[in-house]
Amino acid sequence: MENRYHILHVDDDIYIRKIIQHTFSAEFDLSSCTNGIEAMAWLEKGNLPDIILTDLRMPHLDGQELISLIRAGSLYRHVPIIVLSSMEDSALKISCIEQGADDFIVKPFNPLEVKAKIKALLRRTNDRQNLRSNFDSTRLSPLR
Repeated sequence: MENRYHILHVDDDIYIRKIIQHTFSAEFDLSSCTNGIEAMAWLEKGNLPDIILTDLRMPHLDGQELISLIRAGSLYRHVPIIVLSSMEDSALKISCIEQGADDFIVKPFNPLEVKAKIKALLRRTNDRQNLRSNFDSTRLSPLR
């Protein structure tokens, strides 16, 4: 059986969750949560996604708070995060990126564009991990 990437999608909008489910389920394993508290509970059960898609405006624990909690811990800090939000404010986008989001996509969005961005981000993440695991610093030394 092929090893599929796992996406954690966090959004309180059922319509957006259905669009993501329809677009991604053929190629990715997908878990959905309706707010940041559910997402943190899912993570704390020992689940490890390959990437997180999150909305910002959600009840109980919003997307920015979720990003901050994920980046504050050691276990999930390297999981890529993409924000999907209807808020277009440039200062907010910058704030999310500075908090640790890897990308910010404004709703309404093209689901195929989101899929392409996810694949590119996962490819870069895997390339970086492969580089680190195969890295031999002795080969880079000019003295050898």
